[in-house]
Amino acid sequence: MDFIEIYELLNLLSPLILIIGLICGFYFYKSLDIIHKSITIYFLVMLLVDITGRIFEYRYGNNLIILLVYSLIELIMFIYFYYQFMFKAKHRLIIISSLLAIGYIVWEIFKFKSDAKEFQTYSKIADNFIIVLLTLTFFFEKINIFKESKWSNFKLNAVILAFFSINMLFFLPYNFIINATIGFWFWLGILVSTTLFYSYLTHCIWKNGRTHKLLPSGSR
Repeated sequence: MDFIEIYELLNLLSPLILIIGLICGFYFYKSLDIIHKSITIYFLVMLLVDITGRIFEYRYGNNLIILLVYSLIELIMFIYFYYQFMFKAKHRLIIISSLLAIGYIVWEIFKFKSDAKEFQTYSKIADNFIIVLLTLTFFFEKINIFKESKWSNFKLNAVILAFFSINMLFFLPYNFIINATIGFWFWLGILVSTTLFYSYLTHCIWKNGRTHKLLPSGSR
């Protein structure tokens, strides 16, 4: 079995973990808090994007457009997640930066060229950068709330920060690597980090659902 065959098998890990996470999420859905319900919805959207990408690659030979659409969807979902559930302040500068990033990704989608040799994108970098900015803003906000003794969702935010920081580093040389011979290792690195990230979120869903399900109904 060569590297390509190994990679093709490993490439099934990501949707497999998404499916496991969805099974946990739907099984515990009524018991989950709002944050973990949102993570379950995120898993559903990511699985649909993953399946769509595989269909495009099979039918058209590449799925580069899916990367741009994926970046846009992911960014919008995380902006909504942080402003709906994590932040306590408006952070207008972050809102402006987020809107600029969304606008840029939309612009890239409209000027998309399917030829891999002509394909140039910074959408995933913009997506990762804004999400990293959201996580750092969350930490900054918590540090400045002196009266708050407990940092809720601290670990979740730290994992999101670590994953999207690593992802951003991977995608910085994307335009060069997409046509280079070292592309295999590039995609393998992204696959490993994504698999670990989805595994952690799946564990969070399972733990939150199981904990709340075991609690008496009056204490939830």
